[in-house]
Amino acid sequence: MDYYDRLLDDAALLAERAPDRYPPELWQTTARAASQLDLSLAVQLLQRSYQPMAAIRGLGETLVRSSKDGTMQPVAVYVPTTYTAGKPAPLIVFLHGHQQAESHLLAPEYLQKLAENTGTIVVAPYGRGAYDYRGAENDINDTYQAAARAFTIDARKSYLAGYSMGGFSAFRIAPLHPAYWTAILSIAGSLLQSRSGPLLSAMRENVRYYIVTGSHDDNVPTLWPTATAIFLRDVGRPVSFYSQADGTHALFTLQPALTQAWNDMERGVVRSPSGLTGPPNLPEAIP
Repeated sequence: MDYYDRLLDDAALLAERAPDRYPPELWQTTARAASQLDLSLAVQLLQRSYQPMAAIRGLGETLVRSSKDGTMQPVAVYVPTTYTAGKPAPLIVFLHGHQQAESHLLAPEYLQKLAENTGTIVVAPYGRGAYDYRGAENDINDTYQAAARAFTIDARKSYLAGYSMGGFSAFRIAPLHPAYWTAILSIAGSLLQSRSGPLLSAMRENVRYYIVTGSHDDNVPTLWPTATAIFLRDVGRPVSFYSQADGTHALFTLQPALTQAWNDMERGVVRSPSGLTGPPNLPEAIP
């Protein structure tokens, strides 16, 4: 029923007009890609025949068996067309936002181009649609392990990224398996005060952090990502901060800042936010 509802949502999405500032042609491409991914999931479930993750090139969907309860859990995947088995490639585990599916996170063409241009494999777990990925922690670990089995992953370039709710959740999920991650990318999210202690105690001091925000975000106040960057800088962790001057909470409005953050993360570049001032007042809860 979950996937049936997705297909109904996709049908409505195909008929919708593009959001403000979203090029209509790009919007239609995104809506079609999301629909194709969700239809692929439905077909795999009906046929009980699941696409091997290792066989995916470009954009695709598969299902990974849960180590928690044996259910098949969906994962959106992008594998660069230049990927060659046996040659180590970067990996990003990408956490989607609230009331968003993993298929809709990876459907935009600009995200696929970022992955293609940097030779990065991206896997996005659905996480059961759970708020803050509560109860779905095993699914994220299962996704990482499935990618590690399917592809040759460069352990020096293994990243955890998240958008919106996922940008908050990344700071909670990363300390559960701290040895996995070289860097954390938080987009339109923030570190919570209650998570700062566990994060600092579990994560290696050389793990890099990349914080992206839009100056006109009306959902997650830009002060929160800013405070996150100030906090991490002040405790001596390598952090870079990117504010999109005209960006809102919508991911597509953050493309220039996201592109720079993504590329810096891949190259190991750190741009310490020396110009940021103010107290690091981390929020107490996700909005």
